[in-house]
Amino acid sequence: MHEADDPRPTASDEPGLEVHSDADAGFALPLPATWLRVESPGPPVALVALEPPHDGFRASLVVTVEALPEGGDLEHWQAGSDELLARTLTDYLLIDREHLQRDGRTRVVRRLAQYLHQDSVAVTVEQWAQTAAGRGYTLTATVATMAYDSLADLFDQVAGRFEAGTQQAGRGAGT
Repeated sequence: MHEADDPRPTASDEPGLEVHSDADAGFALPLPATWLRVESPGPPVALVALEPPHDGFRASLVVTVEALPEGGDLEHWQAGSDELLARTLTDYLLIDREHLQRDGRTRVVRRLAQYLHQDSVAVTVEQWAQTAAGRGYTLTATVATMAYDSLADLFDQVAGRFEAGTQQAGRGAGT
């Protein structure tokens, strides 16, 4: 499928983003208004958002929230995640892993990788992980590799406004 043939909306023509917050899990983020939301499907998953139905692999945005062991920090937690992903995903290939800093204080680990989905679909996964208030928060964007370019800007927008463990994130649960 060529990019011009892909009927899915891109970040620039997405009908709009709505802020979703979860007071219990302590996070907030903007989500595409047209995406299906499944709240609290079971620990550690706090939210799943799926793009509207279409033929093929549906992109998703998933938020997980985990209690960190006492004294656990971002780097040790993410080193464990690196090992787990490599061990559990078929043909996993880490493309990029970088440390970002938001607002001068929030540290984020961003990971870009590919793997082979059970239906033999090449999948690209982009993750943003951070810690706050003794918890580890991960935002995971997953999309068929051939469609990644059409949704990368949207994923970046969502990740850039993802708030974890803040008082503001605790307001307006389920919005």
